[in-house]
Amino acid sequence: MIDRKFRRRYWGDERPRPKDRRNDYQRDKARVVHSSAFRRLQAKTQVMGVGEGDFHRTRLTHSIEAAGIGEGLLSSLRRRSTTPKAARKWLPPKDLLVAACLAHDLGHPPFGHGGEKALHARMVDCGGFEANGQTLRIVSRLEKYKPGKGMNPTRRLVLALLKYPVPYSVFDRERFRDKPPKCYFDTEEEIVGWAFRPFDDAEVNQLRAARTIEGKPAHRTLDSSLMEMADDIAYGVHDLEDIVARKMVRKEDVIDGLRPVFDEYGKKIGSGKRAVYRREFGRKLFTDSFKRKRFIGKLVNLFITSARVLECEGYSHPLLKYYIGFERPVADLLKGLKELAYKLVIERPEVQQLERRGQRIVEDLFDEIVKAPTQLVPKTAWETLDEGDTKARRVCDYIAGMTDHYAEKIYGRLFIPGEGSSQDEL
Repeated sequence: MIDRKFRRRYWGDERPRPKDRRNDYQRDKARVVHSSAFRRLQAKTQVMGVGEGDFHRTRLTHSIEAAGIGEGLLSSLRRRSTTPKAARKWLPPKDLLVAACLAHDLGHPPFGHGGEKALHARMVDCGGFEANGQTLRIVSRLEKYKPGKGMNPTRRLVLALLKYPVPYSVFDRERFRDKPPKCYFDTEEEIVGWAFRPFDDAEVNQLRAARTIEGKPAHRTLDSSLMEMADDIAYGVHDLEDIVARKMVRKEDVIDGLRPVFDEYGKKIGSGKRAVYRREFGRKLFTDSFKRKRFIGKLVNLFITSARVLECEGYSHPLLKYYIGFERPVADLLKGLKELAYKLVIERPEVQQLERRGQRIVEDLFDEIVKAPTQLVPKTAWETLDEGDTKARRVCDYIAGMTDHYAEKIYGRLFIPGEGSSQDEL
């Protein structure tokens, strides 16, 4: 098989259990689904808090939807005549892509990006914290499949999850004190080097050096770009559905927010029956749930069927040479939807207050636990963290793994008189 070296596992290949006929990527997928980190996503904030209702997405449902969209993208790209033959051969197997989509948010801490900022603020001088970097730690080291070896992932799963192939140490700490840079942790340098071993050194160096104007890593592998596109579609479209269904935005807000995109391209984006019209955002989103759901499906279909295999100059290996993207105006529409959800919901004072509360909880938990971790962290939890890491990193790993509710529970026990009992399950 053309990708045999990419099926190898970081901690060594394994003999399958008796009569187990699954391939390596099916095992990767199963390990993600059955992991405790994956289950905890059901109680971690996506955009709105997990306790605010039972309709909107959590990190878990978002990840499942991203996996479904990823399957649709993969199927569409395989059938498209414009997909280069060399790229078609290297499109990821379905099980690998699904595993990556399901796993892509495993590293997110409690309380969404507020929790991420809080942990980074405490770790900025101790190696930093970034949710995607934490995902790599969970998969390769922290998850309880093999002690100290995480899920023992395949090389190609690591490459698919490595959204930002740049180490934390290359960034200026002072510039990123308030917001984590997009990176992996230097503690994972060894596994990243192992993952890139099949590629030419010059191409790997070029990949690591590629930056956007803002300094964000600009390129990634074919598999990772496909996973990221599925994530972006799920985020941009389904978060819009959530905020409309919960009446958190007005029709005029959505129409005004998307006006720049349609002013540039006209009344519709896309062609034929796939086309999405400007008037539909008002007429079909803000109506009964059946019409809204059908319109959301139409949006997802437009993005899935508009995805293309594009080529990045300067690379020869197909996994580095090709990536998945959109051409304008579809790319601008998705960007507009993502920005819309952020501006209309996340920037609202009510939401910012809740995010700040979560951020404060995480900061206070870190400050208190790091003083006496062996006394404040349950023994079984502390001993399963990597002994080779610093005390700060182990405390960071412990807090990052908490759900929103668990973090609030521990916070109450530590800081609120009358909260908690010695008989509580921890």
